[in-house]
Amino acid sequence: MADDSKKLNMILIAVFASLIISLAGAVASTVFLLGRTSSPRQKVIEPRPELGKMEKMGEFVVNLSDTEDSHFLRATMELEQNFGSAVLFSDELMNRKSQLRDIALQILASKTSKELKTPEGKDSLKQEIKEKVNSVLAKGQIARVYFTEFAVQ
Repeated sequence: MADDSKKLNMILIAVFASLIISLAGAVASTVFLLGRTSSPRQKVIEPRPELGKMEKMGEFVVNLSDTEDSHFLRATMELEQNFGSAVLFSDELMNRKSQLRDIALQILASKTSKELKTPEGKDSLKQEIKEKVNSVLAKGQIARVYFTEFAVQ
């Protein structure tokens, strides 16, 4: 009977020891995992590109190329130079303003009112003007085209 009691005590000690070791492992794991997730993550802010010098192109009033009804467009446009453009590029834009206005007028007059009433149509128009203007410039490039007024009637 003394041997049975010793065996039972040994088994109980082994069970309690394994229970304590398991509990300690669980506490350590919880502390480790909570410590990892509690640190806040910083949001990465990317710098926005700076604006280039703006060149006002004035107001445009053109008849649109609609075939069924007569529609016209009244728009005021500005061209943004690439940031850091040389002074010579500003001079070129001023000297070629009549040519650039003529290019814009031709493109505007080739559009229909239906094309220009959607945001996609306006974006496409801006891109077409930018590409055509850039094709004739020698000392720099236009970054963006902006319409400060835009009305189709």
